[in-house]
Amino acid sequence: MTRTTQLLALAALALSAGAAAQGLEEIVVTGSRIQARHIPATSIKRHADFLLLNVEVSNDSRGYKTRREEILATLRSMLAAASQDKSIELSVIRDDNVVLPLKLDDTTLDFRGERAAGEDVNGRLETTISVKIPISSDAANGAALVESLRKFVSGIKPAGRTIVSDDEETRVSVVNVAQYREPAIRLFAEDVKRITASLGGDYRIVARGLDQPIQWVRDGTLDVVIFVPYQYDLVPTTISSYVPGPISVRDAED
Repeated sequence: MTRTTQLLALAALALSAGAAAQGLEEIVVTGSRIQARHIPATSIKRHADFLLLNVEVSNDSRGYKTRREEILATLRSMLAAASQDKSIELSVIRDDNVVLPLKLDDTTLDFRGERAAGEDVNGRLETTISVKIPISSDAANGAALVESLRKFVSGIKPAGRTIVSDDEETRVSVVNVAQYREPAIRLFAEDVKRITASLGGDYRIVARGLDQPIQWVRDGTLDVVIFVPYQYDLVPTTISSYVPGPISVRDAED
């Protein structure tokens, strides 16, 4: 078995493991290229699938029941507006950064603010949702997409004493990130061929990290960089034994 064949066999095993772990979930990208310590040269840079804007919906009406009902009425208006504007979707982001469609139930919405013992007690209730828009493959103007999200939010008429306020920063998300594992490892295998061809038969490559989960970081307004955090050493073919060094750890996606 040639070295390239061995690399591709290892890649296939890593691919099947990564696909099973990642599934078809939509994931928010939390890290940035600046934060990442080690991004290999054969990473994949592409547009993310969605641009997201967090929106806080809060209410301080007298009585918990009134606060909750006015927030839900506002969210219904937002859902109705999104159904008319086919480019906008409403979601919630779980603590594990998984994006889910917005549903007006207690299992989806995360209300913050203690429920008052009496309906006449003053207080504040709030929840956070996400307004998102798809990023087309040929999108070039991130500012225009951000403006579309903010315009949608500003066009909502809140119910009662509800306040709708959007975040200053946007986020991006990727759907089924596991699908990029095989292309990323293929890029690595092609890079190995180029390196070994340039060096001749005096060196071989010892790769590390191909069994690690696929990783991703944000790069600019619309782009993400997706990669398997591999590293490799160039080893002379004349040596009979070799102990690889440790794999560097990166900070992004903590």
